[in-house]
This record gives sequence, C-alpha cells and structure tokens, in this order.
Amino acid sequence: MNDPIAYAPWWPAIPHKLPSDIPKFNGNPGEDPSNHVMTFHLWCSSNTLNDDSIRLRLFQRTLTGPAAKWYIELPRASFDNISTLATTFLTHFQLPIRYEIGTELLTNFKQTTATHISDHIHEWRCRRRMVKTYVPDQLLAEWFIKSLLPSITEDVAKGEVITEEQVIARGQYLDLIYTQSGTLYDKKPDAPRATTRAIRELVDHKDSHADNGVIGMTNTKLKKATSKKARNISNQNANEQLLASEVSAVSTDKGKHLKQLGGKK
Repeated sequence: MNDPIAYAPWWPAIPHKLPSDIPKFNGNPGEDPSNHVMTFHLWCSSNTLNDDSIRLRLFQRTLTGPAAKWYIELPRASFDNISTLATTFLTHFQLPIRYEIGTELLTNFKQTTATHISDHIHEWRCRRRMVKTYVPDQLLAEWFIKSLLPSITEDVAKGEVITEEQVIARGQYLDLIYTQSGTLYDKKPDAPRATTRAIRELVDHKDSHADNGVIGMTNTKLKKATSKKARNISNQNANEQLLASEVSAVSTDKGKHLKQLGGKK
C-alpha cells in the first residue's frame, strides 16, 4: 500500500494501547472536515499524544471509505508534519463555505502602495476575526505574507517566521526599519506623508506654549527638561545602533544609488 508519510528515524514509536474512540471521517455529504481536524487534535490532546509525528501517523486511522481511498492515493512520502497533511485534507474535502464570510476575505486581500504596514495589519486582523472557519496557523502565515507588497514579502520571508503572529511581528519590525533607513517611501511610494499644515500646527502649538510663559520656567525645571532630553537622545542612539545591521541590509540599494550620485559630482 502506498504511504504518503515521509518517515524520519528519530520519530518516537506510537503507543501500543490507544482508546478505541478515535474520531472517524468518511467523506459523506454533510460531514465537516474542519470539525474533524479540530476533533482529532482535541482527542490527541486528551490522550497526551502531543508529538507532531505521532499525530501525523495516527491521522490515517481516522479515515474510512472514500476518505481512506483519497489518503492512499496521495503521492508517496509527501508529508512530514500534521499541519501540511491537515491543510491538504481540508483543501480536498472542504465543504462550500457555510458562513456569511469565507476565507476569501483573507486570500483576496492585498496591500497597496498607498497603505502603511501598520494599517494593513489592522485591516488583516479585522478580516481574520470575521472568518469563522478553521484555518491552520501556518496557512494563515502564508496568506499574510502573500498579501504584502512583493518587495516587503521578500524581506518578511528572510526572517524565517512560521506562525501568523510571528509574521505580523516581523512586518511591524520592518516598518520601523524602513522608517529608520529612509526607504519607507521607496517601498510604499503612495503612502500618506506628513502634510505641511500638520507641521505648521505643531510649530504653532509649541509657540503658544512659549507665549504662555514656558520660556520663563525656573532654572531647576530647565535643568530637569534638559536632562530628560539628553536621556531620550541617548536611548534613541542606542536603538539606532541595535537596528543598524538590518537598516544597512534593507537600504543597500539606496546607498549604492547615493554613492553613484556623489561620484558624478
């Protein structure tokens, strides 16, 4: 019989005695594959079967009839983890979406050149809460990466992130990197920028404080303010040093371009 599992020699043995109430899935009309995957994981957890390779090898025991036939016809040695097998199972047996909102809210979602990463993440999380069907975490991570602009997708993938939250955290970190390196608007040329009016209002706000007697503060307060500012500058410099390596990597192309311009002068 064909075996779709890619075995590894270090995998632990499956326990000889297992409860007989393992959930079953036949593939009949009306059976919910998402519910079956969730029930299977709960059954494994309740029986202290937490090793991924054991769950991978046990999953075939839950399949009967047409579902079992589908399993043995899968390509040989194709799966080495339960998440990949579960995703393939769901893709094949998934019922038409029975909810008002389906996964297309995520799979069709794309970042535009006018959208900051933080805004894109906020919209992604709103859409994610609206999707009621079960989606494996690694698949969510893959969808989120694909939703980003191509140049940002490449930078996120370099972080070797796996889960959805790891991918999102990487995206937030890169947003800071792009800002620090000056490449933010190279990545997102149409993203909103600070307006002249906003800057003018900020200056006017500071001037109004001066008119209200801020300039006449006591020497003690002035010294405290100066000390606090110095600490802030020190902390900022420390942060910039920590980010230096990634800033350099992200802005390599921009640096080369600037050198060329300097050579022309």
